Amino acid sequence: MGAASTPVYAMLPVLTDAARAEAAALAQEAALGLADQGIDHPVDELVEVIRSQATVTGFYDGDTLVGCVVAHPGVDLPHWSGDSPGPGVWVSLVPPVPGRDDQEARLLALWLADHAAQHGLEWVGWELAATGHTRGALLALLRDLGWEDLPPVRRAVDGVRVTPLRLRAERRPAPAVAIFASPDALPLPAVSAR
Repeated sequence: MGAASTPVYAMLPVLTDAARAEAAALAQEAALGLADQGIDHPVDELVEVIRSQATVTGFYDGDTLVGCVVAHPGVDLPHWSGDSPGPGVWVSLVPPVPGRDDQEARLLALWLADHAAQHGLEWVGWELAATGHTRGALLALLRDLGWEDLPPVRRAVDGVRVTPLRLRAERRPAPAVAIFASPDALPLPAVSAR
């Protein structure tokens, strides 16, 4: 009976070169899956970040990597984050492919919202390239998962047009039942409640 309550999924830090290569390959595979559906989603920047010394957390189904999150807690929040009142964190994610991994994407969003709330944050921010086809099926799926898309903006750094996404931080006990998270999974700065 004890085995039945063991979480199927795990959030674990990606530490080795091999694990980073696996996460980069997952990002490239997701981009190909999206391209097959006519959704243009460039991943070169995400792959570069994954291969760097950034803090990367893998989302595993058993031994299989099904998602990954890169937190940018030490990086200045994008200028569009001013539309999100209260403390938050900016992340990069391997995007879900509509129709392929919706359950994992839903669990990951629930876990992110809960994890951020546990650290006293009020939101999680992400951005997607705002290409013409990006605003279709992928954004519809992300809205269904709890992400709110904001009007597209141009990044001040490079002028790339992006669609900011925001996930409200909220305590969600359910992910703890399905997802084991190591103590060092996705370290975030704690914010004192005022």
